[in-house]
Amino acid sequence: MRAWTDKCAYLSRRGRRWLESTAVEQVRRILVIRQCAFGDYMAARPFLVELRRLFPEAHVTLATVSRYRYAVPEDLVDEVFVQETAGSLTEQWRSLRALEPVDILFDLADTSRSRVLALTTPAGIKLGFPYRGLMNYLLYDVGLRRSNYHYEAEVLLDFLKVMGHKPRYPLEFAMPRHRPSSAEATIVYFPFASVAGKSLSLDSWCRLIDQAAREFPSYRHVLLEGHRAEESGDFLADVAARHTNVDIQPRLSLEALAPWMAAVSVLVCGDTGVRNLALATHTPTLGIFFRTLPYRYWPRYEECHEAVFLRSGEMPGKTDILLGLEELLQRVYPERGQPRQAVVTSA
Repeated sequence: MRAWTDKCAYLSRRGRRWLESTAVEQVRRILVIRQCAFGDYMAARPFLVELRRLFPEAHVTLATVSRYRYAVPEDLVDEVFVQETAGSLTEQWRSLRALEPVDILFDLADTSRSRVLALTTPAGIKLGFPYRGLMNYLLYDVGLRRSNYHYEAEVLLDFLKVMGHKPRYPLEFAMPRHRPSSAEATIVYFPFASVAGKSLSLDSWCRLIDQAAREFPSYRHVLLEGHRAEESGDFLADVAARHTNVDIQPRLSLEALAPWMAAVSVLVCGDTGVRNLALATHTPTLGIFFRTLPYRYWPRYEECHEAVFLRSGEMPGKTDILLGLEELLQRVYPERGQPRQAVVTSA
């Protein structure tokens, strides 16, 4: 292999020697460290798909911690290693030393735990995304600068580009795939977020869905419940009672959610793991942003994703969101005609 880097990346002499003296078929064991939540695992799937394309004979281990087991992409790796973080110091140390030496180590997390695991695991070459440049010299042979102004799933592929790999586009997530020609005329709303301040208030969602049901009458409007107790759709009961085209979808398992999401027309929500799942199924999305940097969660290689945010950083209003929804539906489903109808309200 060749080290495909320039001044945009850190490359140690050891790393250059390893790359230039190692052939793809010689790579037998790979460790990928990814300690993260639901949405971040979705964003890592294209990396794992392309990693398998580049090293088809290698044994791939994914390292995580017990806190982040939901949506671990076990289908794309050979083994999952769960790092001990709750036991005694002795147990935690034994856990760190449990991994066998590997040929390549990718640290996709850059957390204190991932750095310790990267330090204690012997590897032919170590690649990381350190936010602090000092970590390049202490831990990694290849250090890349992470950009939060590009979709994260694409940024992770930079590791493989260092080795001359050519990722496929649109990205492949190995998930059920949305087909516009057979999509149901359904608009899904997910009003929840891991941090409440990242989403609109529930009252705002009520007003938005109430208006959307009237202005987009040819569509079903479905609120998707989350898995936590506070992520119930009860707050929308009055709106659902007023409209025959408004429904509340009870929580779905992860296995059922992916094909269900792939079959709808569009998802409207903020920065959530559910939106990342929709991106992974290539389902059109309308993201609402005001606190989170939108570019990291907004793929630009497909025209079926749109982001609603204001340059001022203020919370987008109902008018902004409905206009964005109208433009997205027209762009993705032009054969359906004008999706929005003017609604005359009495004085």
